[in-house]
Amino acid sequence: MRATPVIADVHPDTWTLDPAEVERLITPRTKAIMPVHLYGHPCHMDELMAIARKHKLFVVEDCAEALGALYKGKPVGSFGDAATFSFFGNKTITTGEGGMTLFRDPAVAERAIVLRDHGMDKQKRYWHQMVGYNYRMTNVQAAIGVAQLERLDEFVQAKRNLAAVYNAGLSGINGVTLPPEEEWAFNGFWLYSCILGESFGMQRDELMEKMMRNGVETRPLFYPLHEMPPY
Repeated sequence: MRATPVIADVHPDTWTLDPAEVERLITPRTKAIMPVHLYGHPCHMDELMAIARKHKLFVVEDCAEALGALYKGKPVGSFGDAATFSFFGNKTITTGEGGMTLFRDPAVAERAIVLRDHGMDKQKRYWHQMVGYNYRMTNVQAAIGVAQLERLDEFVQAKRNLAAVYNAGLSGINGVTLPPEEEWAFNGFWLYSCILGESFGMQRDELMEKMMRNGVETRPLFYPLHEMPPY
């Protein structure tokens, strides 16, 4: 496709794509907006969809971490032209590996089905209309995923219950910024993520080491995308 990614900064309140930054970076060559519903919190979808309509852009939602999250009562992944979800082992539901892609246009969905199956014609076996790939999920993985999907509401609520416990225990501690949940958002809390400020009085790695010694496992958040060597 030879597309060039253009990285936009996040909104400080939601840690997700900032619509103002997106608008500022759009050029005549821009083709699509890719909102990432990070750590389970939805993006500012009304604003982003308005920008997409204004500039006639596609919207591809990254919902890998936000299955079960809602924006103004509507599931993430139901706004754009396409949406992707992850079923890796640490996600809200899992098939061990793999994921799911949704498409608004049935013709695009049909093309994706052919591409994921070696580019083979659906009517004529072993006849390849195009160069394709092997992105098929096994029946065993699908069965596990379907069974887990039936319990999605239960899994999401369990995460939200734990987040409420953590919020109650950590709120009011100087230097700790708790994970966001805007009034229009239903956070799926894939991870419970905090930011430590200078006033906290301890470096992140020191805190992680102390927590591990007390039987509490933690991990750093992701590196900023613009610091990665490919970008």
